[in-house]
Amino acid sequence: MPRELLLPELAESVVEGEIVKWLVPEGGAVAKDQPVVEVMTDKVTVELPSPYAGTVVKHLAAEGEVVKVHQAIALIAEPGEAVGEPPGAPAPEAGTSPRAAAGGARAPSAAEPAHDGVASAARAPGHGEEERSIVEGGPRASEDRGEELSLFKPGDARGEEPVHRLSLQRGQAAAAAVAPPPAAPARTAGPAPVKGPYGRVLAVPAARKLARELGIDIEQVVGSGPNGRVRVEDVRAHAERMAAAPPAAPKDVAALEERVPVRGLRRLISQQMVASHLQTVRTLHVDEADVSGLVALRERLKPVAEKRGVRLSYLPFVMKAVVAALKEYPALNSSLDEERGEIVVKRYYNIGMAVAVPDGLVVPVVKDVDGLSLIEVAAEVQRLAEAARAGKLAPDDVRGGTFSITNIGSLGGLFSFPIINVPEAAILGLHSIKKRPVVLPDDSIAARWMVYLSLSFDHRVLDGAVAASFTSRLIELLQTPEELMLDL
Repeated sequence: MPRELLLPELAESVVEGEIVKWLVPEGGAVAKDQPVVEVMTDKVTVELPSPYAGTVVKHLAAEGEVVKVHQAIALIAEPGEAVGEPPGAPAPEAGTSPRAAAGGARAPSAAEPAHDGVASAARAPGHGEEERSIVEGGPRASEDRGEELSLFKPGDARGEEPVHRLSLQRGQAAAAAVAPPPAAPARTAGPAPVKGPYGRVLAVPAARKLARELGIDIEQVVGSGPNGRVRVEDVRAHAERMAAAPPAAPKDVAALEERVPVRGLRRLISQQMVASHLQTVRTLHVDEADVSGLVALRERLKPVAEKRGVRLSYLPFVMKAVVAALKEYPALNSSLDEERGEIVVKRYYNIGMAVAVPDGLVVPVVKDVDGLSLIEVAAEVQRLAEAARAGKLAPDDVRGGTFSITNIGSLGGLFSFPIINVPEAAILGLHSIKKRPVVLPDDSIAARWMVYLSLSFDHRVLDGAVAASFTSRLIELLQTPEELMLDL
């Protein structure tokens, strides 16, 4: 008898996962410990190995489907076992495709509406592919009654997401399938409006007044008066012809739209954004820093880091400065336990860094930044960024953050309102470092390297005065990098 492959408990907090891609097809042989399926959870994709060798008889979950932990996702037969229908499988009905008979009906998951299906596999970061639904067939047959018809990919009976949907009223379904669109009425050539010496259509004043009241362009009215002059009767006759003309066919909006299932990384990002909106009272504090000294220091240290195979960006400097400020203002390195009514202040410093990937955004975490040197932080930043863009992050790489930084300076803009990465209490937005004119203490004006800092914080956990003090201390550290270097 085929054995079930269950979705394992990948981590203590993980309760579900999304099937990204089946690596072994139905009917394919699989060895023990061979990866059989890719599953996405916590914005990372992992390959699940098969606990035993055999043949994959059936996929019990489609690509793009969200399944619960310990739920069966495949049936695997032992080596040499006769592969037939799974026990209890219903006999296929007449006219049912073999794929439909093998697949049967499946209950939708909790994250999937009962009437909805999976249109295409959601891709995880790093796969670099976009899945699109292509209409290859026509509408399914329907009785002559008002009902919704959906266009599906032929030969696929898993209940895929329809690409386009049209609603046909009672008595129109059959006619719409066979009747051609009505032909446009033939236009008869008529006399053109006569214009006067100044390029205006010849018309009596009363005709012009009536045309304005009726919203008619008098340039389109052909006159019947002397020398082709437009009279009041001509305007009225033109208005009657316009009223009798058939209305223009409405635009088929559905044909101009593309529907993309919310799956994969976008689904997880959506859930995290909703959680941040519902579980925090987000407040923004913005300030700026003169980082001319930091720019010069980085330029001096870049060659040293390159000799060690490390690319030295500004982010490691900011991370070290943030940790130093967090130690003085620990409320920003905390989270709120609503169930117990407690603020959890953390004495460890795991700094998340937002990384843009083809399908969205992930936030890998540099662990224990306070115990790493500047070069070690830079090396870890480089490793995590490369793994994120290649879709190779491990589950532990995105867990355990206590404070996050989003560096969006390369994308432009002055400042933003970053979304707090719950359950953290704050996130720092780091923006473009640009030269701007600055008034110095001696009232002289000089071009200095300036950067805007946007701090979003949960006002339930800390107040604006604490947030402002933290930012001021962070600015001091960034403006005097020599002091920062003492702890590096």
